[in-house]
Parts: sequence; structure tokens; C-alpha cells
Amino acid sequence: MKAMFVFTPAESKRLIAKGVVQMPEVQEALEKAYVCVVGGTTNGFVAQELAGLDIAPEAYTAGTSTSRVLCVTPADARDPNIPLVLHKGKVVDKTLPEVFDDFHLETVVIKGANAVDPEGNVGVITSGFDGGTVAATIGYMSSTGMQYIFPVGLEKLIPSVPEAARWTGSKTFDYSMGAQFGMYSLSNGIVITEIQALEVLADVDAMHVASGGIGGSEGAVVLAAEGTEEQVKRAIEVVESIKGEPPVSSLKGVCETCLYDKCAYVGKKEEELPEWLQAKAS
Repeated sequence: MKAMFVFTPAESKRLIAKGVVQMPEVQEALEKAYVCVVGGTTNGFVAQELAGLDIAPEAYTAGTSTSRVLCVTPADARDPNIPLVLHKGKVVDKTLPEVFDDFHLETVVIKGANAVDPEGNVGVITSGFDGGTVAATIGYMSSTGMQYIFPVGLEKLIPSVPEAARWTGSKTFDYSMGAQFGMYSLSNGIVITEIQALEVLADVDAMHVASGGIGGSEGAVVLAAEGTEEQVKRAIEVVESIKGEPPVSSLKGVCETCLYDKCAYVGKKEEELPEWLQAKAS
């Protein structure tokens, strides 16, 4: 049996989050070790699914592409649960260094991503000059063999993450629509897109066959899925349960106090911004 599905970005995030929770690696970590959910809007959905918390995904990040620019999430608006840490399935008040000190090989760190390529490389934007979460975790994760999991929607599919990373670097830009950035190119983790989520949740094979749209389908991803009648009907049930997921709201920083000197709008008061960037347009 064969089916075709269309996912808006928000629907993709919900589907992927449900898939993440059911991954064998995450289930094992929930039973024996730690699950750490660091920043990212998709990870906001993951945190909701894992802990049942009332989390606004737009606030579960240090920065995002929003209001037609790349922007840093205001510090006072960020969710205080970042990072969400669960130990043997229960939410605990621990930092990542404290988690690493209590070593369990089964521990997983779930990290958001900004790009993915056909080879499975993941791109993570870093606009924080300390290198962000990756800088704080990659040495320990790589040396011990602990596992990154990267939930990322296929709307973020690009030709080559390593090549994209070579094109970035915050100090190399002379003009930027939003916060200028660098990018990590990461290959040492498990990538879960809509395709893998459907495999985990319904045991179907899926293929990314089209993208884009208008009138609410901007950034949409179209998948074809195939399997036994039972498997595809299960996939249909899962997909229909997440259809209609509302778009993630905008949460833009304050341009007037922005620290990113190459941004075209740095230092501007709200009324000085282009109409399309003013809060009323978001």
C-alpha cells in the first residue's frame, strides 16, 4: 500500500518529536540514563512530548529564523527549562556538566539543527561567540562515545553541510539580514527527519518527493510512503493525528539593543525598521 503526505513545518516538528520519543536509543536512555533536550524549536516539541510540559517552542531556543531574518531570542523570553534533563524518565534539575559527571554511555543529548544534507551531515548555526551548546558538549560526547540525536525537518535540506559551513563565519560577513553566524558541520550523531519518524512510528519506507507551497504550505514537505496495508494505515493514523498543528509563533529580538554589528537593522528603533520587520507585521 502506498500513501502521500504533506507536512507544514509545524506538523513536521510534531511528527519528528513523536518519533524521537519512540526511538530505541531514547527509550533506553529513559530507562537507564539521562535524556538531555537542549535548545531548538523542534526540541521544544520534543520536550513537550517527553515531559508533558507547557512549553512554547518559539521560546525553547537561543535564536531562530523568524520575522524574515535570523534573530537571537530575547534572553528574558527564553524558556527556563533549557536544557530539559530527564534521569530514568523523571525531570531533574541538573546541568549538562553534572550529567556528564554522572556518566552513562546510554545518555543521549538531543540537539536542534539548522541544516541537513543528503549524506546525513547536520549543520548547526552558532551565533554565540562562545560556540554555544556544541562547543560545550562535543569534546566530551565525541571522546566518550555518547550519542547526539538531531531532530531536523526536511525543509532544512541543503546540498552540502560541509560546503555551507565553509561559506559562513560571523566575522566574514559585511552585511547580514539578522545575526551573522558560523556553522558546525556534524556527522557524529543520529539524524531523525520526517522519514525516520515515520519509520519509527509506523515501520513504513518513505521518500521526500516535493517541497514548498503557498497559502499556509510555505516550507511544506511532501513524502511518499510505502509498506504493508497495516503499516501504511498506521502511518495515516499517525499523520492525521498531527495535521493542523498551529504554526510556531514569532519571537524576535530587540533590534535597538542588538549586538550583531553586521545586521542591517542593528541599533534601529521599532519605528525605524522596514514595515515588514516591525512587530505588527510578525
